[in-house]
Amino acid sequence: MWSDNETSDDLFGFRVHADLIRELIMDPAVLPATIGVYGDWGGGKSSIMQMLRDDFERETAGQNAEANPYKGVAVLYFNGWLFEGYDDAKAALLSSILTALCDHKRFGPKLKERAGKLLKRVDYMRAVRMLFTGAVAGGVAAATGGVGLAAILPALASGALTGAKDSAPDAIRDGLEKRAETNPDEALSDIRQFRDDFAKMLAESDIKTLVILIDDLDRCSPDRIIENLEAIKLFLNVPNTAFVIGADRRIIRQAVAWRYRDSLKTSTEGQSDASERLVDDYLEKLIQIPYRLPRLSPSEIETYLTLLFCKRHLEPALFRRVCEESRNQRAKDRYCAFAQTNALEALKNSTLPPKLSEALRVGAAIASQVTDVLQGNPRQVKRFLNAFFLRRKLADVAKLDEVKDEVLVKLMLLEYAAPKLFDKLFGSMDGQTGLVGILAELEPKPDSKTGAAPSAPKDGLQEWAQMTRWLALQPPLANIDLRDYMWVTRDRLGSTMSGTTMVPPIVREIFRNVLSEVGDAAGRRAIHSLQPAERSILTQLLVVHAQRAPGDVKAFRALMEIANIDAHVADEFLAVVSRIPNRDLSAALGIHIVTTSKELSALGKVCQSIVAENQDVKTPFGKALKQTAR
Repeated sequence: MWSDNETSDDLFGFRVHADLIRELIMDPAVLPATIGVYGDWGGGKSSIMQMLRDDFERETAGQNAEANPYKGVAVLYFNGWLFEGYDDAKAALLSSILTALCDHKRFGPKLKERAGKLLKRVDYMRAVRMLFTGAVAGGVAAATGGVGLAAILPALASGALTGAKDSAPDAIRDGLEKRAETNPDEALSDIRQFRDDFAKMLAESDIKTLVILIDDLDRCSPDRIIENLEAIKLFLNVPNTAFVIGADRRIIRQAVAWRYRDSLKTSTEGQSDASERLVDDYLEKLIQIPYRLPRLSPSEIETYLTLLFCKRHLEPALFRRVCEESRNQRAKDRYCAFAQTNALEALKNSTLPPKLSEALRVGAAIASQVTDVLQGNPRQVKRFLNAFFLRRKLADVAKLDEVKDEVLVKLMLLEYAAPKLFDKLFGSMDGQTGLVGILAELEPKPDSKTGAAPSAPKDGLQEWAQMTRWLALQPPLANIDLRDYMWVTRDRLGSTMSGTTMVPPIVREIFRNVLSEVGDAAGRRAIHSLQPAERSILTQLLVVHAQRAPGDVKAFRALMEIANIDAHVADEFLAVVSRIPNRDLSAALGIHIVTTSKELSALGKVCQSIVAENQDVKTPFGKALKQTAR
């Protein structure tokens, strides 16, 4: 089994990305800057942040050497998720940074004294609510030059301090709120004064470059995400500072759209493209340097699998030898996989664990399909392998000697990529022989030409069209008794495969938005940003919700939106509507289905069939179908 935590071990060749970001930070001409390290959930962002943290701490260890270019570099690391529970995330971030500077042992008592004074000011501002939305929104406009922000935030750009009462002394609170109401510019001047004092503190200290790493920001709620980004822009964006933020860009965009949804609606009524551009403009003002981490290629996934297996089966000294050889090969040819033969060559003259060779062989066989199904995502690869080994151990304990790794892996890939088809596969299995008859029709014939385009599935099997590459994966399953495999996977091990732990944050965020009153339309638009595997997971969540709350039309509308992208989901939508009692379906859904039925699309045909079958039923849903169809 493998830990799901970030690591500084570069098993997937991301060292080059960490080195590039470090060079950017060390270039004075680039600073001040906020760098967004963008990547999908589990795509390696946290590992990059850990590499940067370790690199800077190692480089700054020899501070006595005058020639050391890292002399005077201070590095602070924060997990953005830690600020989620605070009543004021801006104040929490500022306090955390200042507290860390107070505790920093390298830069002496003078810095500690000044940081302590600023910390008291943060506490004061927090007490009197000087970090309210109104002041911050206006401050962002001033700090960013106002490009695009006046259109995004027309109602907030001149907002005065308002908000909940707190425990501050009445005289102080009332006096400050009165000043803000009569002269908002004075409220903003406090922000500017804090920033000036922060800059002066750094300039007069031994800190030449302040690097602040903020990870897991995309795990926070939309409000908290924006509060942290605005705190950086308003209060801390001073000379010789670098903020490195690890996040999924799609979630950050969602947070901007959610936070300023009302202003966006007012400013861009009926202009979805304009709304999207304004969100992008605003985001670019908060994060100036975006850097997108690439997905792993099939050769990189094979290398990653090789190193994961070696790490699991080898002693530390031998594993370090393998890693060194992998780095050497990557330097010579970064497009070639460090595969089974390479690992065995690096370990020659060493006694190898008996299971390592078999594990490496399985890794080489599945690398390409794992890359396709899991989108080149390191975290999902780890979780997939952990689920595989749990089932492999279960088979061993149960003495199921006929269970083969290649077959188990192939079935698990189907389970993850298309859980409904996985269920249908075992549902159609012959209980006496363990054979699945439809596989003989679906799998490529042994005499098929290599590289030939797979033939389209026959009538009644079109839903398998999306899985042609999986069907072609070795070994073929048509003549294999799958009963033992069904027994191993019968509990579906949801916590390790298709359960909530495998739901990416962006999917959870869009799911929340499409089910909210204000985020419905924006959430449905965001569906188009998802990858196929992510849309599949979202489809599962929506199906479950639709069955539990059939009166909620928003879930059905989202399913229909997905069906417009992935045609096979149209049948899924039809199945859901058919399973739910007619009396539980809403009239609003009936109206939407009729409207869609008039479109010339696969979904339109499905909707036409729903109308034809239900319009004479005496329920609100049936009546809406009939009346709207006239």
